[in-house]
Amino acid sequence: MRSEKTLSYIDNLPASLNIDVPEDTKLTLNIASFEKLGSTKISVKVHRDADFEAYMADFSVFQGKIEVLVELLEEGAECNWHLSSMGTKDSKKEFITSVIHSAPHTTAIMSNYGIARDESRLIFKGTGTIEKGAVKTNTKQVAKIIVFDPKSDGVASPALVIDDNDVSASHAAVVGRLNEEHLYYLQSRGVSLEEAKRLIASGYLRPIEAGFADENVKNRIDSIIEGGF
Repeated sequence: MRSEKTLSYIDNLPASLNIDVPEDTKLTLNIASFEKLGSTKISVKVHRDADFEAYMADFSVFQGKIEVLVELLEEGAECNWHLSSMGTKDSKKEFITSVIHSAPHTTAIMSNYGIARDESRLIFKGTGTIEKGAVKTNTKQVAKIIVFDPKSDGVASPALVIDDNDVSASHAAVVGRLNEEHLYYLQSRGVSLEEAKRLIASGYLRPIEAGFADENVKNRIDSIIEGGF
């Protein structure tokens, strides 16, 4: 019978976090930052037929840097990383998420969605590495940031390092200003500018709630999105 475990960090993420996911185990990591985000290094080792699943909801207003390295060490190992982040005021936040495929038949999905507001700067970086011999491997990265205000900024730069041929690998990166046509369309339907911005932000950030069982976390995310524009 497969073992399942959950680790949760709500506004108390340590400076370093080392996680080992044993064979035939599913481990879910929940991280929610509302008050303060510092600099943290997360290292994860995933073994045969094990599954590492992570959901990070970042709504902090401080400066921080999160570095995540996931090593898929044996066949059947999987990684699913999901991040939603909102930069506000003058916050400067950087997320570096990397996965190393060291064995055949391993899978990784990294999705990072963000909104940069005010004078904030939001950076998404990451590398999917497929080592020699890691055939039949699938790795995928998505990094998307909407820049809401003239003085806010976003950077998305995923990368791939591939040392074998029989693999599937892709990445997508989008950084763009708030689409004026979308705003105009919503306003033409009687939606106020503030409500239009909330709807767009909600579509980008609220899906992260699906990874959290804690209703208090979901309510805090809802409150920030509803009151943030």
